[in-house]
Amino acid sequence: MTIGTTARETIDYAREQEITFLAAGIAYYAFVSILPALLLALAIASFVGGDAFANTVVGTVQSLLSPKAKSIVQDSLSSASGRRSATVVGSLVLVWSTLRVFRGLDEAFSRVYDVNVTEPFIDTMTDAAVVLAVIALGVAGVAVVNILLPSLSWVPFRRTIVSVALLFGLIPVFLPLYYFFPDTDVTVREVLPGTLFATLGWTALQAIFGVYVDSAAQFSAYGVLGGALLVVTWLYLGGIVLLFGAVINAVLAGRHFRKTKGVAGTTERQQGVKGEDMTDDTEQSAPDILELHGNVERLQSEFEEFEHDVDERTVQKSELESELKGYVRRRMRRGHARGWGPYLVLLYGTVMTLGAFRWLDGGWAIGAMIIVWLSTLGLYTLMVLVGFGVSAAGVPGRVGGRIKDWRS
Repeated sequence: MTIGTTARETIDYAREQEITFLAAGIAYYAFVSILPALLLALAIASFVGGDAFANTVVGTVQSLLSPKAKSIVQDSLSSASGRRSATVVGSLVLVWSTLRVFRGLDEAFSRVYDVNVTEPFIDTMTDAAVVLAVIALGVAGVAVVNILLPSLSWVPFRRTIVSVALLFGLIPVFLPLYYFFPDTDVTVREVLPGTLFATLGWTALQAIFGVYVDSAAQFSAYGVLGGALLVVTWLYLGGIVLLFGAVINAVLAGRHFRKTKGVAGTTERQQGVKGEDMTDDTEQSAPDILELHGNVERLQSEFEEFEHDVDERTVQKSELESELKGYVRRRMRRGHARGWGPYLVLLYGTVMTLGAFRWLDGGWAIGAMIIVWLSTLGLYTLMVLVGFGVSAAGVPGRVGGRIKDWRS
C-alpha cells in the first residue's frame, strides 16, 4: 500500500467515523473542566498566600467583574468558609468534567477501532486514572523544564534544544491515550504512528496559536469572550489531532475492519487455517473426469426442472391485468347497486310522505303514513332480497374460479 493510498484511506475513514463531531464533545467537556480547575487552584493558592493573594487576584480581574461579583470572589478567596466552598465545588465539577472527557475519549477510540465491546465502568476509570497520572507526570516535567529554562542561558541554542526536548517529552504523555483507551489489544508499536502525529500536531498548534495571540492586536477588544473562543478552538483542533492519530493507528494496523475482539480473533484464526490448508501437501488422487461429467449433467437437469417450475408458478402480466380489471369492474358494479338502493328507497318514502301531507289530513294522513312506512320497508326488503339473490347466483362461478386457481 502506497503512501497516497494510505493517506486517502485514512482521510475517508476519519470522515466515516465523524471524528470532528467526536472532537467537539471532547473539547466542550475539556473547556468545562478548565473553570473548576482554576477555581480549585485559586482556592488552594489563597489558602497558602492568604489575604494578600486574594486582593491581588481581585485587583487583576476587577475590570472584568461587576461590584457584586467582585465581592463574591473576594469573600470566596479570603474567608475560610469561602475557600472550603470553592474547594468543594471546584473539586466536584472538576472530577465530573474530567471523567466526561476521559469517557468521551474512550468512546471515541472504541468507535475509531470499530469495537462494540462495552467495558465495565471500573475498567474505564482505571484506564483514565493511569492515563491521568502519566499526563500529570508529563506536564510536571514540562513545567520543570520551563522553570529551569532561564538558568540555562549559558547553553548555546538552548531554545532549540528545549523545543526538541519538549517535543519528545510529549510522546510519553500521548502514548498512554492510544494504548489504554482502545477496547482491544494493541501493541506499543501499533500506537507509535498516531502518538508521533499527535505530538507533532499539538506542537504545531501551540506554536501557531502562540504566534496568533502575540500578533493579533484586535484580540484584546473581545476581552474574556475572545479568550474563551480561542481556548475552545484550540481544544477542538487538539481533539481532532488526537482522534486523527487514532485513525492513523487503526488504518495502519488494519483494525478498522474488525468489529469486536472475538470477531478479530476468529478472522485471524480463519486466515491461519486457510493458509495451512493452502500449504498442506497431501497425497490425494485426481478426481474422476467421468464422475465430474455426471455431476454436471445432474446439476443441469435439476436446474432445468427448477426453471420449468418457476415458469409455471410465474403469473403473466397480461393475465394478471385482465383478472384485476374484471375484479375491479365487478366490485364497482356491486358498490353502485348497494350504494344507490337505500337512496332510492329514501327518495320514494320522502315523496310519498310529502304527498300525504299535501293532499290528505286527519285520519287519512295517518293511514297514508302507515302505508308509506310499510311500503318503504317492503321495498327495501325486496331490494335486499334481490341483491342477495344476485350474489347467490354468482356463488357457483366464484367457487369454480377458486377451484381453478387452486389447481393451477
